[in-house]
Amino acid sequence: MPHHPDSPVQHLSRPREGVPPVADTADAVRRVAEVLRDGRGPIAVDTERASGFRFDDRAYLVQVRREGAGTHLVDPALVPGAGDLLAPVMNDSPWILHAGHSDLPALTSLGWRTPQLHDTQVAGRLLGYGQVGLAGMLGDLLGVTVAKDKGREDWSARPIPTAMLSYAALDVELLIELLDTAMSRLTSLGRAEWYHQECQRIRVDWSHPVQPQDWRELRGIGSLRNRRGLEVARRLTEERTRIARERDIPPEQVLRSSSLLDVAKSPSQASRQLSRPQSGGRRVDRAARTDLLQAVQDALAADSSTLPTLPRSGARRPDHRHWAQDYPRAHALLQGFRGAVGDLSGDTGIRVEDLIVIRHLRSVAWDVSQASVATVPGSGSEDPVGDVENLLGSLLQDCGCRPWQLNLLVPVLLPVVVDLLG
Repeated sequence: MPHHPDSPVQHLSRPREGVPPVADTADAVRRVAEVLRDGRGPIAVDTERASGFRFDDRAYLVQVRREGAGTHLVDPALVPGAGDLLAPVMNDSPWILHAGHSDLPALTSLGWRTPQLHDTQVAGRLLGYGQVGLAGMLGDLLGVTVAKDKGREDWSARPIPTAMLSYAALDVELLIELLDTAMSRLTSLGRAEWYHQECQRIRVDWSHPVQPQDWRELRGIGSLRNRRGLEVARRLTEERTRIARERDIPPEQVLRSSSLLDVAKSPSQASRQLSRPQSGGRRVDRAARTDLLQAVQDALAADSSTLPTLPRSGARRPDHRHWAQDYPRAHALLQGFRGAVGDLSGDTGIRVEDLIVIRHLRSVAWDVSQASVATVPGSGSEDPVGDVENLLGSLLQDCGCRPWQLNLLVPVLLPVVVDLLG
């Protein structure tokens, strides 16, 4: 039953059916698979990971719950074949996750792929809830809340304390009821199809195995202005990854990314930079420093024809901070678009960033401002407004907007273009 806003919120400190035992043998995992197979409906799923303590974001505990099957805890660290044993039922069932993008890579690494994803966090965003964390949504929709204070614990340590197992089980305890209530509200608002489109996008985008960070994704990589510096960053990242994987520790514990980029900017100072304390006071240990310095030397000796290419300067549009002075039409469009999307957010209760990512809005504003005269009002076209409407739809689609977003955004952005360029 949906929670009445004036009713008190109940704190659930322990699973209603008690803390389930951990399936930490192959036979125990087989029994979980059999019980899940006899259940019905979607499977609520969550993972506990330990990327703050280990090399990557793989799952060290998987929690599953299904109607008619109850809650089960599976230890894939102690049962390496757990993924294969559970794959037949997991790959044949819809899942319910909360913030699925954070769990899907770990689940995919187990060999699992769901045919249909439900994400209760997506439901919360489309319902306009300010608090879309699990505890907040449980309180708002069901009148029950659970503790969320152990997610950063070391889930790779064994044995797992009972208090942590209880915490983990509670993460899936109410996901089925939460989805039912949220879907009822989405349906009443006519937003169920929006929800399904968003969940499908998350399923497609995030169903990939856990992967080490690519050097091109380093925060601040754009500050490197020459190809040799990029090569240093590439080789340092690869060597850092090798060392971290070998030791099963986070790459940042080998060498912080900020220090890595400092070395890439001034490789001639690498020995001194790798000898001094990094941010936080940690020093690179001697063995790692030797290997990292060799990576720098290899990068400096690499043939220039093999060096990475620099990204296009400024991408394909100028810095938006200069538009007001240098590109007034683009600036006016962007300001108008911001206002229109802000009004749409107020009308729908959906946050601006869930309607459209701001960098995409800038991209659309720039491209419209640079469109050929044949596509703008007053150009002599038989249907100039229709041309602009088609242009907006095409640009938004190129940015990855889903159909529900196109249907909301095009009607509010179109008048801005017509008013400014007409």
